[in-house]
Formats: sequence, structure tokens, C-alpha cells
Amino acid sequence: MKDASRESFLELQKFTKLYASKYFLLVMLVLCLVVLILPNLLRNNPFSIGEESFYHLRIAKDILSDGFLQYDELSFSGRDTFLERGLSYSIASVSFITKISVETSAKILFLLLGLFAVYLLHLIFKLLNLKEGLFALPVLIISPAFIYLFTVINRYAVSFILLLLLVYFFLKKRYYLSGFFLLLMPLFSYAFTSFILISGLFYFLYKKKSKLLLIFLFLILLVWIFTLKGFNLEFISDLGGDLGLSIFGIFIVFVGLGFFWKKKRFISLYLLCLILFIFYLKLYWMIFILNIPFCLLIAYSFTNLLNIKWESELIKELTILLLICGLLLSGFSFVKSLSDAEPTEEIFDTLSLIPRGSVVLSIPKNGYWINYAGMKNVVDEFVWFTDFEERNNDIETLFWTENLNEVVSVLDKYNVDYILLGSVAKHKILAKDEEGILFFLKYSDKFKKLKEGNIELWRYVRE
Repeated sequence: MKDASRESFLELQKFTKLYASKYFLLVMLVLCLVVLILPNLLRNNPFSIGEESFYHLRIAKDILSDGFLQYDELSFSGRDTFLERGLSYSIASVSFITKISVETSAKILFLLLGLFAVYLLHLIFKLLNLKEGLFALPVLIISPAFIYLFTVINRYAVSFILLLLLVYFFLKKRYYLSGFFLLLMPLFSYAFTSFILISGLFYFLYKKKSKLLLIFLFLILLVWIFTLKGFNLEFISDLGGDLGLSIFGIFIVFVGLGFFWKKKRFISLYLLCLILFIFYLKLYWMIFILNIPFCLLIAYSFTNLLNIKWESELIKELTILLLICGLLLSGFSFVKSLSDAEPTEEIFDTLSLIPRGSVVLSIPKNGYWINYAGMKNVVDEFVWFTDFEERNNDIETLFWTENLNEVVSVLDKYNVDYILLGSVAKHKILAKDEEGILFFLKYSDKFKKLKEGNIELWRYVRE
């Protein structure tokens, strides 16, 4: 048993030397390249993944054609508010310089951001003397949150890079550079910026040993977080969560708790994970930050599993192999789910039947795709809008009412020309095919059905 333990120690030493070498970083970058290319490579259509992606791509196209934008004619049928435009300008800049499409430019940009993130994390782990970074980096690269962050076009990827740069230069005690990257962050995400400022305040109070004030402010923040609407309860990616943690990773972290419960350093890391997880339940983008300490805990647990004494070397090796395979399975099953994600070609084939500039009513999820195709939507998922509550209530009334006059009133109020619903969306809104607006779509002469199938389209016939 002593020989086995010594063997494990020698293996760990070899891995540590590898971690210190330039080849480890090269291997990690190649792994990252492969993992981030796969979702788009496996897709059976040329479209980007997700909903918000199409907002940034559309705004980038508008920037290239019109320059600085002050009004969005398509979202909510016209608005003067925008999501943070830093990402759209970045995509437009890459497209302008390379002379390639905004879609391809965005994919290249996000791939480079992912590779740069791995490089920065490698530097930060070395600065912190985290030898477990040897295990943490590959675990992080194949984690669902990392794959999503640098595959799906979203406004948090650049903010994440800026956060890593801020941390790196803070550790190097180049505070003016950290401040510079903090100043850039609001261009890409107000939420990320707020998190960094609040974290900075907590760090300052911690250093000043103002524990009572720190606890008081934390409790206020916690109460405020729980006043926000909604819960991200599907937090396990393997069980259908859109953006969550690996179930094998969670298991490994809980196993590690048995090793670390007496060690203050690791208990602090577990506590940090718990706090970030609580915030993640209300703010889904917190998963990108939570993912780093979570992967470090997985790495620490692996290290201890290699070092502890086992009754059987065979059981040890099989257990380690099973856990590694589980993490790989979580990562690559998420890659497959992303490759199958909407939008499908059928959605854009259907939208191609509608004249550009028309007003299309659909569920909020379809709003960005409608805009990307050149039509106005009534609602989308960007809810910072002055009359959002009124509009949302009107649409809910329209979907559920049994009064045709109410349907006509709402459609006329928002100048709706077409109604687009997917078969899945229909049954999420209404339980039966002849319930609410679906009854009028089927039987009223005010609606003409233009397309059947998974995506259905009706034209509203005005008098």
C-alpha cells in the first residue's frame, strides 16, 4: 500500500512538472480549440446558436451599414433602448477589418476569446501557485458553462475576459491596468460591472476587518436578490438544464468535502461556491463566475483521490477513470445539445414568407429571430421597455381570451400583420388546440393560414 501511495505521489509530481512546462498550455489550447469548434461543426444548419446571438448579429450589421445607432426600428416594433452595444461594435469591427460576414466574424471572435480565457486562467493559477490548476483547466474547458460562454454569442464573454484581465493585473499589483479594464466592462455588461464593484466593496471591507458591516451589506444584497423574479432550478446540465453544472462534477465536489471539512482554506472555497450558487439561482449569468471555483474544487478532490490510500489499486483506477469519463460525457453531451439547439432552418424558411418590415406576433423567444429576418416583433426577451407590463398583459389576454373583439383590439393596437407559433410553443401557451386564440386562428375568417408544420404562420386579414 505504501508503494501504491508513493506511485501516486510520483505520478502527481510528473503532472506538476508538465503543468510548469509550455507543453501543458499548448495541449490545453488545442483541447479548447477542438471543444469550441465542435458545436458549430456538428450543426446541420448554418445559423448561429440561441436567441440573443441574433440580436448582436443584427445590430452589428446595422452598425456596418448605418454607423452609430440611436433607434432600433424592429425590436418591440421600435425602441430607443439597446442591450449593451460593446459586443455588437466588436463584431462589426472584426467584420470590417477582415471583410467577412458578421456571422463568421462572431464565431472567430468567440473562438479567440475562449483560447485567450484559457491562457489567462493558466497565468492566474500560476500566480496563485495553484498546482491543482493542472486538473482545473481541462475540467473547466469541457464544462458546459465554459462551452456555452465561448460558443453561443452573448454579452458576457468579453466581460468574463475583462474580469480575468482585471484579476491578473491586480495580482501583479498593476492597479491602474485593472482599473482600465473595469472601465471597459460597462460597454459589454452592466450586470457584470455591478458584480465586480460590489465584490470590490466586500473585499475592501474584508481587508479592513469590518465584519459586522460586511455581514449586514451581504444580507441586504441577499434579500434584494431574492426579490427578483424567477428561479434557475434546472441547474444540472445532464438533466436537461440549458446552462448548469455537471452532475459528475457536483458528485466529485461533495466527495471532496469529506477531505476538506477541517481545512479552512478549502472551506472558504466551498463557502464561495455556495454563495455564488445562491446568486446563480436568481441570476443565470453567475454560472460563468461560479464555474471557476467549482472546477478548482473538482481538481482538489481529484488530487486527494490520487493521494489517499486505497485498499485496492484496481478499484482506485476504475473510480478515477469513471469520474473522468463522467466529466467528459457531461461536456460532450452538452456539445451535442448545443449543436441541435434552435433556431432550425424551418424557422427562417417560414420567416422568408413574410414581407420585410411587417409586424409579427409570436412568443418572446422568437423575437430576436423575427428581427434578424427583417421584420418587427411585438415582444422579445429584451424587457427594458417602458410599456412592457402593459404589452405583456395585452398579449396574455390575446392568447387566452374567448372574445374575438378582444383579439382584434390587441392585434390592431400593435399593428400586427402576421402570427407565428411553433407547435411546442402553442402547447406551452394553451393546453388544447381549440383554446383561446387557437380557436379563432382555426375558425375565424380574419386569419389565413400560410404554413403548417412544426412552425405555423397566419396572416391577419384586416377589414
